[in-house]
Amino acid sequence: MMRFQRRLLGGLFAVLLAGGIVTQANAADADFSKAAADFVIDLSNQGIAIVSDKASSEAERAPKFKTLFDRAFDVPAIGKFVLGRYWRTATDTQKAEFLKLFEQMVVQTYTNRFSEYSGEKFQLLGTRPDQNSALVSTNVLRPTGGEPIKVEWRVLSEPEGYKVVDVIVEGVSMSVTQQQDFGSLIQRSGDGVDGLIRELKERTSGAKAPD
Repeated sequence: MMRFQRRLLGGLFAVLLAGGIVTQANAADADFSKAAADFVIDLSNQGIAIVSDKASSEAERAPKFKTLFDRAFDVPAIGKFVLGRYWRTATDTQKAEFLKLFEQMVVQTYTNRFSEYSGEKFQLLGTRPDQNSALVSTNVLRPTGGEPIKVEWRVLSEPEGYKVVDVIVEGVSMSVTQQQDFGSLIQRSGDGVDGLIRELKERTSGAKAPD
């Protein structure tokens, strides 16, 4: 299941078909929800341009994806969350190294999987406020038919703009899944955060592919 979810996320930047925005009772919530939906649509459109550029090599697409990822995702917040309780005991040097490698791993993983894109499309279902964030709900429509897959994007409004802080596939949070994965890896290594950092160095150097 985890492998399927990650493969699915490799094609997240497909065509996002316009759908209805859920009507909100509160005007401020409605404005935020619409802005969050517009942000996801814009993010998707930019992703389409990268995916559709078959004339570019992986090496050429990688920096484009990194720029998009840095702009659209709150990497420090996600990294802090997925490191979990180990963030509190990590040194400043470990935190900086982990965040750098975590970003490299994500960018490398999904850049490599651009070639697996097979025409999946996204249908916008609606948005709803959820505490200090908005959840933008979409369906993944498979080109071969079959039941659509529900994907939700958790979006925050931050001083520098809107940011994605989690992607939820069929009710399973990718951030929570990654936190569990890293926690298990740290425990197995027996060397704390340094063990995780070594693993991420292997993954980003191409010596070991992520599960």
